[in-house]
Amino acid sequence: EILDRRRAMAEGMAGLEGWRLKGCGAYFAWAEHPCSIPSDELARRLVHEAGVLLLPGTMFMPAGDLRAARHVRIAFANIDRTGIGALMDRLRGFAG
Repeated sequence: EILDRRRAMAEGMAGLEGWRLKGCGAYFAWAEHPCSIPSDELARRLVHEAGVLLLPGTMFMPAGDLRAARHVRIAFANIDRTGIGALMDRLRGFAG
């Protein structure tokens, strides 16, 4: 099940235009986003506009590191393949 979720996440992210999966484990994915807004703003907007909760790269990288604004961490430990598909649909439909 864990490996299937990881596979679903990698497959789903590959189908999102502009998103780039940089790392994917059993429970979390590290991704570069294509949006023109920084990751902290993106995270806030995704909660309100798409019902997606993820963490901005600014929480995981040193202060002042400009790459943090382009990255997010996505947890997928508590959703199955169907839930990951719904996540991808929500990310795909987000106009950020």
